[in-house]
Amino acid sequence: MIYQLSTDYFVRTMRESDLDKAYPTWFEDQETNHYNSHGKFPKTQKWFRTFYDNLDREDRVVWAICHKDDGHIGNVSLQGLSFINRNAEFAILIGDGRHRGKSVGVNAGSTLLKHGFQKLNLERIYCGTAASNIGMQKLALNLGMREEGRRRNHLFLAGHWVDMLEYGVMKDEFLDKESSK
Repeated sequence: MIYQLSTDYFVRTMRESDLDKAYPTWFEDQETNHYNSHGKFPKTQKWFRTFYDNLDREDRVVWAICHKDDGHIGNVSLQGLSFINRNAEFAILIGDGRHRGKSVGVNAGSTLLKHGFQKLNLERIYCGTAASNIGMQKLALNLGMREEGRRRNHLFLAGHWVDMLEYGVMKDEFLDKESSK
């Protein structure tokens, strides 16, 4: 499965060979993980192997975001898929900092949300982010999500308590936005 995002970028399923390249190093980079929990505890090769070996589950979709020359530069996913409640949590990590701020997240996210709504028949997709993570807030809004709530002092980041903002988008809202492009 490959979806072309632009002439330079595409998403695909993760490959075993991704484990032997830059992918594991992203979780050591504190700048990359400033707003998430990935950098709090070291991850071993065994952890990455277990993660990869468990990708064949029906409660998640994880895609590698790739650049035509630089290869695997990030991941985008739907996690906690509930086919009873027809919802899932959206997550994204651009591990290669050279590709941040280039609309890669919007294009990969939009492609994944379209997959979630049109192929998985989800009704709602949501995400949460630190109130200090302006980039993720912009991404959520660009994907058609609306701010739905705030969890006060929910995240402990870099020695400080930070609120978590919650965003979500309904299937009809997203598809209406996509069709008007």
